Amino acid sequence: MIYSGSVVYVEPENCGTAKETLKKYEQIEVFAVSDDRKQIVIAIETEGDRELEDLCRELKEYDEILEIAHHIFHFEDEVEEILQGRKVPSLDGFSKSSRKKDFNG
Repeated sequence: MIYSGSVVYVEPENCGTAKETLKKYEQIEVFAVSDDRKQIVIAIETEGDRELEDLCRELKEYDEILEIAHHIFHFEDEVEEILQGRKVPSLDGFSKSSRKKDFNG
């Protein structure tokens, strides 16, 4: 399980629509909106890094969502699984070259 504290960037005039869009996802909890209505603070809970990446890719398809920045991660369960040898971590998507490849198609 991965928990991410993230910021969603939006245009102020689209803040309300973006907030309602985010609330439709059961993996997302909306915590706050900045005074200038350009940032929405959320928490995301997914099973793993691939699901987090897929969810963010899906969210960025909405016109009202400009960008998503992850500021804090908690993945204690993942670490415990790795330490006990029950899981081998996949680092796909975490390297700069992988993100650049995904971005450029």
